[in-house]
Amino acid sequence: MEYIRQTIHSYKLYDIFTIPQSLRDKMVEVIILPIENIAEEESKREIQKGVKDFYDKTAKDWAETWYSDDTMLPLLKKFIGMFDATPRILDAGCGAGYESMRLANLGAEVVGIDISEESLNIARMENPNCRFELMDFKYIGDSLGVFDGIVSIGSIIHVENSDLQIVFDNFAGLTKSTGFLFIVFAEGDGYNEKKSIREIDGEKYNRATYHHLPERIIDVAHKAGFKYLDEWFIDEPFGQWRNFVFQKS
Repeated sequence: MEYIRQTIHSYKLYDIFTIPQSLRDKMVEVIILPIENIAEEESKREIQKGVKDFYDKTAKDWAETWYSDDTMLPLLKKFIGMFDATPRILDAGCGAGYESMRLANLGAEVVGIDISEESLNIARMENPNCRFELMDFKYIGDSLGVFDGIVSIGSIIHVENSDLQIVFDNFAGLTKSTGFLFIVFAEGDGYNEKKSIREIDGEKYNRATYHHLPERIIDVAHKAGFKYLDEWFIDEPFGQWRNFVFQKS
């Protein structure tokens, strides 16, 4: 069957009549569903590559903008204030390390993870007191240890709805029994092509931006073992961005 699958997949759909009869007889069973599944997986790989390439390309730009922008500082102060002692914090999707810097300045022991090597190079240079690892939070292992809290600021916009449970389950596995989770996400429903496709120096990038419904975030978090505590607000208008706080239950 695997040989047949590989053989059929090598034919293009417009070459259907060149496929031997013995293989055509199995088209309904083998071609339709497998090719759809293969296309979906290939699409995910292409999107993931697009996200990494985009942030590798723009790492310096994000650093130049956000190292001097304290928009999130009031909420980070509030988050760190929830802990009795120096907390160990995971910055999930840390980018170039600007919020890692603020967390560390507030007294946290910070570990940051990201898929962009160029972003991490900047993060390590700017924050030698923090630890940074090249890692996708959809595939986190146990090498990082456990944390008192996790922050994910704007990074789950690159997680499609079907993968949200995986991410929150991973977060739960890394959080201590009474730990906290601070999630910043863009409100909406699904893939946003307008915010995903970018052209830089004549090249197109797909940074695969997904918006999420607040009730979906709360439901996924609950299933992972987090209870919703509160929504925090920034004084200035912040568009579609929502700031939710959860606690491990």
